[in-house]
Amino acid sequence: MTAYSYKSLDQYRAIRARASPWSMAAAGLGLLMSNPGLAHGEFCGKVPAAGFDHPPNQLRTGRYVNGLYGYSVAIPAALSGYASGNGAERGFGIVLSWTPRAYLHVDAAYDAFFDITAIGVHRSDLSTIRLHDKVLDDQVAGYTLAQKSGGRFVTRVQCGEDPAVFIHEDVIVVLNREIYRLDLQTVPQRYDVDVKVLNQMLRSWRWERLQPVAPQATDSSRDAAPPR
Repeated sequence: MTAYSYKSLDQYRAIRARASPWSMAAAGLGLLMSNPGLAHGEFCGKVPAAGFDHPPNQLRTGRYVNGLYGYSVAIPAALSGYASGNGAERGFGIVLSWTPRAYLHVDAAYDAFFDITAIGVHRSDLSTIRLHDKVLDDQVAGYTLAQKSGGRFVTRVQCGEDPAVFIHEDVIVVLNREIYRLDLQTVPQRYDVDVKVLNQMLRSWRWERLQPVAPQATDSSRDAAPPR
């Protein structure tokens, strides 16, 4: 990757902010882009969409390194991740089961709000859920991800009138104005198996040196979230 010179880290982050989906809120793109949490519909077994494991999304296996956001994590040997083929890469997703749906995604995003915390991101998720669905239970605990403090959140969700229950286990760290999250969406009957995958990936997490992209490339591009 080509190296680029910046007068300061703040300048580099400002360039990235222009490519961040959160910065697009000012352009009137609505709640989805202005909310640092997840969006409605992403809590109820509807992600990822069919075809997420086909082009233009890109296969990821082994140790995944994201130089743009400065982290790496090991994808378990028996599994495959897929990253969006559009825009700057933020992370990837892994389907653990299509039926019943179980999905684990790793994501990073620029914090354009300056003061977002891990618990603040989680509260945003809860607010989004409660617009249409029901939070049955929510457990909050501190968590340290590769020596950086954050939070671990386990939320049980009932979607509308559907009696099915979904479990979201989310690890969130906010570091240097970046929001990092590993989110497991599963169902009660799969939880004991799927949370082991999440724990394995958490243990493999490492912080890496940032490798900035070219300024001219980011001015007109958008960050690519893990496919949903």
